[in-house]
Amino acid sequence: MSGPVGLDALALEDRHRSALEQALAWLPEVITPVGILVSGSIVRGNPHPASDLDIVVLHDAPWRRRIQRWFNGTPVEVFFNSEAWLRHSLSKEIAQGRPVMAHMLATGATLLDTEDRLAALRKEAQTILERGPGFSPDALLRDRYAAATQVEDALDFGDEDTADARQVRALAVAALVRHAFLNRNQFLPRPKERLQVLAQSQPELAQKLAAALKLPHSEALTALREASESLIGGAGFFEWDSGPETNLPL
Repeated sequence: MSGPVGLDALALEDRHRSALEQALAWLPEVITPVGILVSGSIVRGNPHPASDLDIVVLHDAPWRRRIQRWFNGTPVEVFFNSEAWLRHSLSKEIAQGRPVMAHMLATGATLLDTEDRLAALRKEAQTILERGPGFSPDALLRDRYAAATQVEDALDFGDEDTADARQVRALAVAALVRHAFLNRNQFLPRPKERLQVLAQSQPELAQKLAAALKLPHSEALTALREASESLIGGAGFFEWDSGPETNLPL
């Protein structure tokens, strides 16, 4: 993991560089940073017109805070976190299968790290990404059940092509896409590229799921059923026992 870099080392357009400079000058108005990292597609060199700058600020106060502001016409999201809050986010994301903060830390550029504490957090984030979500067999079974329920709800509409039917079908596709990644111990990509990424490793499944979104209603339901049967071994109800739960969730 590389150490802190200067702004000149970042390949940024002038407007983005000015935005970052303004944001960095503003940060001490909120808190004194002990670590600063900038991430996002702008920094990685593949921005879209609506892309923003993501700044992670490590500090010693016992709180976290998220602020969204415009700097030089560029949207900037700033994530203020203590070490404890950052580790909490990393742990929570593993359970959700969606490593947003871990990805920001691992792929960003460090601008300030007074005591190498940010470097340690970045190393943890990289380890998390390499290890994968690591869902237990029981957790995967619960996720499979959730996907099967969504598919069953979609198929229940039959020939009824309504707005609700299309929405529920889309939810079923999303549940199957989620399970397809988690079942292979892969973290979920960003929602706007999940089918595209899935097609790289499971092209036939991705093709069926895409068809379930794009084809006319009856054909879409057929594609949804086929995708569900190939992925989770069914298209609705299956026998399952959750086992006794004794602890109320917090």
